[in-house]
Amino acid sequence: MADRFVIAATVDRLIYDSETTFHPDDARVLLDALPRKPSPWIQLGIAGKFSGGSTKGFAAGVGDVSIKDDKERQFQYNSSEDAYTRAGQWKLMWIGKRGRQYVEIEQVMADATDDGRGALICYEADGTPIRMDIRFNRSFRLFWSPVVVMFPGWKPWKTPESR
Repeated sequence: MADRFVIAATVDRLIYDSETTFHPDDARVLLDALPRKPSPWIQLGIAGKFSGGSTKGFAAGVGDVSIKDDKERQFQYNSSEDAYTRAGQWKLMWIGKRGRQYVEIEQVMADATDDGRGALICYEADGTPIRMDIRFNRSFRLFWSPVVVMFPGWKPWKTPESR
């Protein structure tokens, strides 16, 4: 596997260099650099936030006391963590399906519920990049509960630069 700094720099160029195009050579470097780990046929994940906790008790000479923590607590779980390769701020996964190859790019430090925190580069079987899609979230609320279910989707974003 190539140096993780090289991989992270390559992903930075692919994502941030242009709003509409990407360098096909960078996409090929990324595809060649990633290990071919088995990718899961389905990925299940959960992420959420809930308000901080509180503690109640009794203090001698004071009486009943309550201490509140206003900081939000977050949690995240993904069933396919083992399939990812970490490089800098990016999690990368090679996916081989139906005669094509894909590289999924996910920004680690972003909120899991944010749109645009992931990208998917699509390749022909020979490694020629076709396009890059950006992730968006579809969500719905479960009846009248505070639970919101999100399904990620992909929409076209960038095309390879022509020389």
